[in-house]
Amino acid sequence: MSVIVPVEDSSRVPLGERQAWTPRQAAQVYSLDYEGVRWAINHGDLDSFCPPNRFGKPGRRRVTREAMERWIRSLET
Repeated sequence: MSVIVPVEDSSRVPLGERQAWTPRQAAQVYSLDYEGVRWAINHGDLDSFCPPNRFGKPGRRRVTREAMERWIRSLET
């Protein structure tokens, strides 16, 4: 059973208009299971990246809109 947890976000840009999201936000935008998105990232099916944070170290993992659309198209075939 999947539980949908509201995502707290301080950005003023709506989730649907962003170019990249955290895996949890991407799952929310595309109405997918978060664990499935994580599984796809961990197994290399879904491309992700870690932009540097303000200290120069790798930040939180992000997924781009293009990567999500490419991954969803691959599932449809």
